[in-house]
Amino acid sequence: MWGDPLSLWNIDPQWGDQPPFSFTYDGALEHRALDSWTSSQKEVQLDAHRRRTTLTLTRTEPRTGLTGICESVVYDDFPATDWVLYFENRGFADTGLIEEIQVLDITLTQPLSGSAPYILHRTNGAPSNPTDFEMSRVLLKPETSIALSAGGGRSSNRDFPFFRIDGGHGSSIIAVGWSGQWRAMLDVDASGHLRIRVGMERTRFKLHPGEQVRTPRLLVMTRPPGEDINSPFRQLLQEHYIPHFQGEPHRPFLYCNTCFTRGGHWLNECDQENQISLINALSGLGVQAAITDAGWFEGGWPAGAGNWTPREDAYPDGMGPVAAAAREHGMQYGLWFEPERVVPGTDLDRNHSDWLLRKKGADEKTPALLNLALPRAQQYFLNIVADFMQLPGFGCYRQDFNMDPLDYWRDNDPEDRQGIAEIRYVEGLYEYWDALAEQSPDSFRVNCASGGRRIDLESIRRFHVHQKSDYWFDSIVDQATLYALSQYLPNGAVMCPINRLDDYSFHSALAASLCLGWIADAPDFDVNRARELTSIYLELRHLLTGHWHPLTEYSREPDQWLGSQYHRDDLDEGLILLFRRESCLQSTLSVEPRFLNPDATYQLTFHSSGSTQKIPGSELMAGLSIPIFDAPGSEMIVYR
Repeated sequence: MWGDPLSLWNIDPQWGDQPPFSFTYDGALEHRALDSWTSSQKEVQLDAHRRRTTLTLTRTEPRTGLTGICESVVYDDFPATDWVLYFENRGFADTGLIEEIQVLDITLTQPLSGSAPYILHRTNGAPSNPTDFEMSRVLLKPETSIALSAGGGRSSNRDFPFFRIDGGHGSSIIAVGWSGQWRAMLDVDASGHLRIRVGMERTRFKLHPGEQVRTPRLLVMTRPPGEDINSPFRQLLQEHYIPHFQGEPHRPFLYCNTCFTRGGHWLNECDQENQISLINALSGLGVQAAITDAGWFEGGWPAGAGNWTPREDAYPDGMGPVAAAAREHGMQYGLWFEPERVVPGTDLDRNHSDWLLRKKGADEKTPALLNLALPRAQQYFLNIVADFMQLPGFGCYRQDFNMDPLDYWRDNDPEDRQGIAEIRYVEGLYEYWDALAEQSPDSFRVNCASGGRRIDLESIRRFHVHQKSDYWFDSIVDQATLYALSQYLPNGAVMCPINRLDDYSFHSALAASLCLGWIADAPDFDVNRARELTSIYLELRHLLTGHWHPLTEYSREPDQWLGSQYHRDDLDEGLILLFRRESCLQSTLSVEPRFLNPDATYQLTFHSSGSTQKIPGSELMAGLSIPIFDAPGSEMIVYR
């Protein structure tokens, strides 16, 4: 349908003489120079509809037995290719040094122009402040270099590992799957050629006989000039990456993490009585799940991470009664877990200190890192979660990660094994996540890392929802971050909490899995208004998994408008979200929706007034003027 997605890069899809990766072995650059290595190739159709083909290329260096394996997947229904490199020592002695592994190493030679050959669409990571997922366009001029990377070993702590490059070849989206310290380097030479390299930030190691390691996953989508790329990329993730929920394609989720009902800080104060009270009050709002956040365990938050038994003072009967209350109202119940951070003096620290990684020079109060490279450490936590999952009504798993692991990895690497501790840890993390999904296949899984600091292609493949930030309840920031994340992610893959009942707050948080932060059991809580909003959300959430089109430029400025369109091509319906901010003097905005059938007539429903209007598709695409008389104010338009 799409043709070879790498042909626009002049890359051989069979990897042939131009594999899009490189590395140094024994001091020699083995970049597209593997002719002396013996090779084999295997091609397999992955499904009956021939939508995916896997190609495994194996090449072995005959002198030492070092073997490189590239496992790639070519999508027949999308212009995209995904690959992972493995290195294995099939010899009888240690290999030479393998260094500077670049899972992607290509040079683009088709610039847009001489003065600005390429444009990088860059997105911040999530440092939990208003700049979370801030978008920027960077002109890649001749003789310039740009570096993108993870921060501290958490994949979206500094830069978001999804980025787009526009050039004379068209547009390319590159997504990195590595829940560790990845790095991308973009270098434009004097002639306007752009070299792109992506890999781990540091690799310099030998392999022992029989040892195998993996590298970051790369996903590349490429489209010719002038063609939309963000919407097909979102659809690719929705159809092939985001895990199904209870056998069905994932839709945006409506749930309550109870900590958000008290500003995100209701932790150690939670107990059996108040959790059941809140769950009872949420009944009738369509809530699918309720989660108790940190603080339920002995020692509380934050000092109890490493004790994974319920606090007797708060939950004298364990978590069973709370889970049962959720079940009674048709909800799943779940808990917050942080497997990786281990506080000194906790059960895990005292009983399994040999499972822990520590930083050099750390004092006795510094948390340790549970070494998930160890299968027994993985199994320890799998058993803990399995015990809770056996409780009637229990079905949610929320994982947090409140520390930077990079120094723990690097401090435990010998000089000739740099990168190995990180690789083994990340491999073990994925093994743990996969085993968790296998042992509880109907569970709802939420990812968090001090907010949105560990979101990448591999986490997207394993969690239903990712918390976008630990910066909450700021409508302008919510609008901007959800706009930015909509570039790449189907909106159900991220969550946004809401703590107010007004339209502006509701619309600002709507384009996500919605996490209720309402104090629903307060005597003055307006349950009818809450029911109205959740009913609207449940009716419209399916529209958030299709196409996305920006109706304005990205902005967090209080004197600007912001707007997005979400469209389901298969249903020919969608919604438009528009925001006029508090200092914006302009009361009307003209927008040009896309993806519509020019020959069809659409009925538009305006949420602010409830009024409807029928307009031909051709007229809509030519431009629609929308007034918002309040500042701040919002409008949601549903069209069918």
